[in-house]
Amino acid sequence: MNKNFNEMSFDELKCYRREGLWGSLGLLLVIILVITGMVLMEVNHVSPSNQNRFRVIGLTTVIALFGYLMPLMAANRVMRDHPDWVKKSGIRAKIPLPMAWHVKRLCVLGASLLVIGVCFFSLYKPQTSQTNLKDQQDNIQVNNVIDVPDIEVPTSDSQD
Repeated sequence: MNKNFNEMSFDELKCYRREGLWGSLGLLLVIILVITGMVLMEVNHVSPSNQNRFRVIGLTTVIALFGYLMPLMAANRVMRDHPDWVKKSGIRAKIPLPMAWHVKRLCVLGASLLVIGVCFFSLYKPQTSQTNLKDQQDNIQVNNVIDVPDIEVPTSDSQD
């Protein structure tokens, strides 16, 4: 299928359209995971710098996946330009998707999910909540015990 989209049969274009559907579903999964990661980081008070790093990596990955879908969108455009092909060929594709397409899709989406997962788990470090004032005073007193020797104060009885 190394032809121009305008030279392809309608069944070949339907393969590209089906691949676009699977790629879009994978992209949707990545977007949902990025948004879920952002929400979890916000709710669990992760430091703002780690939140921003995750946002940048997540959004860059999503934008890169949109580039992966661009050729598939071109196939849809050709199909829309020739509505008479739908009447001749029917709606179902008679050609199965090539195995190389499945492997490529799994590699692209798997790598994207791996990047998002590793990024999330390496940057997800919730900040501990602050203790109240009473606990802080107790900790200071326990941790800072000073050994003071007893001082003998002279009394009036001992003056002879």
